[in-house]
Amino acid sequence: MKRQTLAIGTTAAMAVVAAVVAIFVWSPFSAPPAPPPGALAANTLPIGFKPFTPPIRLDDVAFEDETGRTVHLSDFRGRPVLLNIWAKWCAPCLVELPRLDLLQSKAAPGTLAVVAVAVDEPDPAKVKNFLANHNMTALTPYLDPKNAFARALQIRTIPVSVLIDKNGYALVRADAPIEWFSDDAVTLLQRLIL
Repeated sequence: MKRQTLAIGTTAAMAVVAAVVAIFVWSPFSAPPAPPPGALAANTLPIGFKPFTPPIRLDDVAFEDETGRTVHLSDFRGRPVLLNIWAKWCAPCLVELPRLDLLQSKAAPGTLAVVAVAVDEPDPAKVKNFLANHNMTALTPYLDPKNAFARALQIRTIPVSVLIDKNGYALVRADAPIEWFSDDAVTLLQRLIL
């Protein structure tokens, strides 16, 4: 009887330990954050790109989606992000946006997230309509009515693009429009975040 009670107690204890281990292994919230990657050397980047030294997290920057719901970059954790800050009045932005739309349309579902955030419009419907009227159907309409990205990234001109790895670290930025299908840009995307 004593051995049977001990065996039952041991089995129960092992089950509890297994459950606790499973929670820590499978829970995305319990995993420790990935360590920051090393800073990139500026001379290894294409012209127009600058490294974040050291790489930074932008997880808590709040912006909005097309319904007015608050979104954070941490919502994209596990996927690489190409963050682009633009405005409707910005001519270089309007040249770059169709390339970003095409890039998003060619990305496999659940992989690269092209997060294009309008900074000049507080009305989500107007951002959505603007993109639709310019035949950009792959980009999700996002907006930043409180200019949170301008403060977080000390933006002085637009467009600004930031490459963020799947662990949420901003690695490089470009403060000018980019030809995202050029050999240099494709190589950089593949090297850093894809």
